[in-house]
Amino acid sequence: MLYKESTLQNAVAATGNGVQLEVTGYSKIALVLSGTFVGTVTFEVSLDGTVWEGFAMRDIDNATIAYVLSLATSGDGAWSDLLGGWRYFRARVSAYTSGAITVKVGLIP
Repeated sequence: MLYKESTLQNAVAATGNGVQLEVTGYSKIALVLSGTFVGTVTFEVSLDGTVWEGFAMRDIDNATIAYVLSLATSGDGAWSDLLGGWRYFRARVSAYTSGAITVKVGLIP
């Protein structure tokens, strides 16, 4: 299995689930959030694609853990963590006020 990149949210301007990414067989995920916006992005994982749970990711810039990433103005940042056997991952825009939100991920075998 090779490194894989995917865009989960592409300059979105509304709430929504975005792309549901299958992560089976990958051990680590790296995520870049970009755009200037007021909103909330929630990291989530699932075993069946139906029931979703919050997923803790480490902020690469300051090593804090975020279940929900809430940003007031600028959303630029990078996060990563181990996948731990989950089958699906998504970065859901759970609240939105303004701007454009882009979420890109890289999966590492």
